[in-house]
Amino acid sequence: MDIGLFMVPYRLPETDLQTGFDWDMQVIRWAEEYGLSEVWVGEHTVTRWEPVCSPELYLAAAITQTNRIRLGTGANVVANHNPMALAHRLMQFDQMSRGRLMVGLGAGAYPSDLSVHGTTNQGGMFREAVDIIRKIWTTDGPFRYDGEFWSFDIPEYDELLRGPYLKPYQQPHPPLAMAGLSPNSSTLKQAGISGCIPMSFNVGREYLAGHWYNYVEGCESAGNVADRNQWRVAHQLLVADTDEEALDMAVNGALGRTFREWSAPSYADAGLLGVMAPELDIKTADDVSVEYLAENKWLIGSPDTVVEKLQRDIDASGGFGTIIAFTYDYMDQPEKYRHNLELIGTEVLPRIKDLTFENQPLAELTPPGLAPAK
Repeated sequence: MDIGLFMVPYRLPETDLQTGFDWDMQVIRWAEEYGLSEVWVGEHTVTRWEPVCSPELYLAAAITQTNRIRLGTGANVVANHNPMALAHRLMQFDQMSRGRLMVGLGAGAYPSDLSVHGTTNQGGMFREAVDIIRKIWTTDGPFRYDGEFWSFDIPEYDELLRGPYLKPYQQPHPPLAMAGLSPNSSTLKQAGISGCIPMSFNVGREYLAGHWYNYVEGCESAGNVADRNQWRVAHQLLVADTDEEALDMAVNGALGRTFREWSAPSYADAGLLGVMAPELDIKTADDVSVEYLAENKWLIGSPDTVVEKLQRDIDASGGFGTIIAFTYDYMDQPEKYRHNLELIGTEVLPRIKDLTFENQPLAELTPPGLAPAK
């Protein structure tokens, strides 16, 4: 297993963008220093709590500040872009980073982001854009593409212009990932069909097994191989020397505030409040107890406690390859947050690093909703 970061980034509204950017670059440097494997950055156009509209541009700044850690867009909302332009920006990034790029592909979670870009057919444009990007990355020679939403020509090689020339540094192309959130996520099934890395948002561990089932179903339908050890699970992870310190930092710090003011209302709008703790009767965002989630659902605590809690997620899901920890705006407690990353890298990661998980065919898995998670 590995541990990485998901830098949405959750930004407190009073933090200016420049200061927030500097903080995020420092967090990435710490992540590399303490041995974390990767960092993903989200893409949103009109969301003040998640203010990055170009993850590849954001991460390009981290290329020269790091040497090893992998850098992932999480995710490019491909339907909101000209796929020819996006494919070339990502190839440029892959070359500049010497192959450290991972590419998350998303259909878009917020209607406001789709509206501002004029995206009128979210699912159809997403599927076509992904197909176009792959063709650009892997097809040699001139070709014509005529689709439902985009058409273009790749020209002949020109002796004077000496192009087209750009290809990804990684062959045949950077790793592709798709993320799912809802209990019966169709996106994760599409990830399996498309041969992409699956990424789950662990809103509730009870639904992780269903996420994996959908992914394996998609893989087997397309003749692709499902590997649990490539599965990323995004999670709330915060570590301190003691459980009490970690819980206080989570509940009374930036994580708790962000969850109360932004995440819980967003889940309420999406009808996903009940997913977080099925054993509770959560009907409104005001019913959400950050204290309960931090103690019972999230990976919050001392290194010993976090490893113990992680075992519950492994039991519920069957195992996954990488935890992706959400980052938060802890600029008022920078030393505590740095120490959190240090403990993750030096205390938690060594204890889970050698864990690998067995892959099972679909026939040996339980369909979602038919059996409770462990």
